[in-house]
Amino acid sequence: MSTNIAALDQTEPDVSNVLDFTAKFFRVLGKAGVSVKDFRLPVQNRVARRNLAEFLKAGCPKVVTTNGQNTETLVGYELAATILGKDFVTPEEIASARVGVVYTEDQLEQFESSLPSREELEWLRDNGYMLIAGPPKEMSLLDIRDLNNEYFYSKTEGWYSAEKEKFSRDDKATTKWLKLRKREVPNSTNKTWDEQQPLLLEVEHVPNVAEVVWGVTSYKAVRGVYLLPNVYVRTSSLGSGGDRVGVGYFAAKGLRVGNGWGSSRDDSLGLASARNCN
Repeated sequence: MSTNIAALDQTEPDVSNVLDFTAKFFRVLGKAGVSVKDFRLPVQNRVARRNLAEFLKAGCPKVVTTNGQNTETLVGYELAATILGKDFVTPEEIASARVGVVYTEDQLEQFESSLPSREELEWLRDNGYMLIAGPPKEMSLLDIRDLNNEYFYSKTEGWYSAEKEKFSRDDKATTKWLKLRKREVPNSTNKTWDEQQPLLLEVEHVPNVAEVVWGVTSYKAVRGVYLLPNVYVRTSSLGSGGDRVGVGYFAAKGLRVGNGWGSSRDDSLGLASARNCN
């Protein structure tokens, strides 16, 4: 090893030695096939930068790929995107697609550090779920409608706007990962609320209306896809008369919010589900 490089082991290396070392670092990587384009990603992307730092601190272990991809070496957003594909929606994507949505740096860091495990990501994929970032602040059904009312069938009025319908103001989507099934629970249509409950898996629960609405409208904003186009799904939210609140039939005219008794059955009425928090 040259004197210039060895000098970096000293407590206070000379500035010229640091510059020489840096120049050699980029020169030898260039000879190994790394281009300027390859360096741009860790400069511009927080997750890539963290991955590179961990790789260097681990001693640059050999990376073995299969068909150009090795999920064993992936972490963070790259791992989630590889497993879930379009069903992984980041806060950055939502902020870019939804007017008026801005996340703080602390919130972005929190989302990155709270991703589900590989096993849970694979479970979400295998069970028809999406993993989508919640809003940057607590938001009710009415808050979400005020944000982008073009996604709603009732743009400004609707039965749930009435003062007595507390659920539309009190039930909230919060700043955390939402793990939501993209369709109704399998075999849950044409059943009462009580008949639907045993269909939930041990790790599932019924989300509230704001969580479902944030999920499906954000998915539309980012992916351009209408979820629940031909079905209503019951949520955990309750109307003023004790009726069950459901959402669905999401299409060009907007998402519909309905209500009905838990004892009713209909071929187009199923159950919403979410994965429990660990």
